[in-house]
Amino acid sequence: MRTALLAVHVLVSVGWNGVAFAQLVLASTAAADAGLRHSAYELMHVVDRVLNIPLALLALTTGVVISVKTRWGLLRHWWVATKLVITVVAVILGSSMMRPLVVRAGHATDGGEVAYAAPTVAIILGASVMNVLFITATVLSIAKPWGKTPRGRRAMRRAGAAPLSTRPGLPASSAPLATASAATGSGDPVLPTIVAVPLGP
Repeated sequence: MRTALLAVHVLVSVGWNGVAFAQLVLASTAAADAGLRHSAYELMHVVDRVLNIPLALLALTTGVVISVKTRWGLLRHWWVATKLVITVVAVILGSSMMRPLVVRAGHATDGGEVAYAAPTVAIILGASVMNVLFITATVLSIAKPWGKTPRGRRAMRRAGAAPLSTRPGLPASSAPLATASAATGSGDPVLPTIVAVPLGP
């Protein structure tokens, strides 16, 4: 189940990134070619409705579920938390800024009107920001930088403080023991010491 969910998340994330790149290409085409301007904006609007919205929601949903169901946790590692923020920002940016700009551009260029410079630049900038966000999220997924958040460190300390015999998959008889008689050379019996091994996620 986890493998299937991860595959879906990767596919929809790559698809969402592809949509953002296609939007940037179409926005650049609209700015460069007055004859294709209206058609490019109309196609951007269709791509947004058919692909962008479903892929954005699927990427956000599957990402949250995978984080909660795996050892990474949703807010235990900085790279996961940062990717969550990036995804939410991308969803808000796409729905509240890009979509209204594209719809307005399509209406403004209907009927052959081509004098639409300022919103054209805004659309290109918005599409560029979306691509930067997706590239950053991809790099974070590969590099996994910055370690644990305070929440993650607290969870690790709680796991390390739990009795060994109560940890899942670890029987009581497996607690490692050590004696100091060999190290001191005294030959006197020394009580065994439990060696606590911190268990990370």
